[in-house]
Amino acid sequence: MEKKTSCLLCVLTALLLAVLYLWAALRPGVWLRDAFLYRQADGSFSGKDAYAAYTLQLSGTESEAEAVFTLDGETRHYRIEAKNSAEVKLYQDGALIFAGSALGDPGDAILWREDDGDLADEVKVIVNGEYQKADLWPSCGWLYNVAVGGRRETRGSVAFLLPIGALMVLLVLDVRFPLLFWNLRHGLEVYGGEPTDWYYAMQRVSRIASIIGVFVLAAMSFAVH
Repeated sequence: MEKKTSCLLCVLTALLLAVLYLWAALRPGVWLRDAFLYRQADGSFSGKDAYAAYTLQLSGTESEAEAVFTLDGETRHYRIEAKNSAEVKLYQDGALIFAGSALGDPGDAILWREDDGDLADEVKVIVNGEYQKADLWPSCGWLYNVAVGGRRETRGSVAFLLPIGALMVLLVLDVRFPLLFWNLRHGLEVYGGEPTDWYYAMQRVSRIASIIGVFVLAAMSFAVH
């Protein structure tokens, strides 16, 4: 009876942790460098990192959108005009900051300037691993992909769900059928026989490693994007 109760508690705990993880990982929003801006109930986005707090409000259509971006209380207004991918213009507080074209799929496009054919956004060099405030504002490409391209992401990377699920399945099978993998490896080679104490010790180590692996992959799914 105690064993059944313990197993039930383990199952319920695992289910609770899985639900909490999926809720946290699948929260919608958009990445801005290493800051995740969560989508709020009113349709806006907000988030923060070690450097600043950010908010974003979007309005308009795919051909003409407006974005209000706030960085630690300072606000800038952007307007994005995109009649088509070959004619894109971005304005910051009424001043033209980009005119050119967008190459690539909506939400993941690259902007090219029409005057010199260079990228819309310069490659920024980070000094001593720290951003300057001027580097924290959104780039032209990011604004275009979010406001016009419709880029939307989740807090956690769903690509990690497959290896996490595979580890969980292997762990459950190993616990539910302790001799399953031993029989699969040696069942066709011997008649009878039982695993040694060394096998059972390594089996416990493998289970602990699998549990640790699940938590490591879960943490990585929030860090990789």
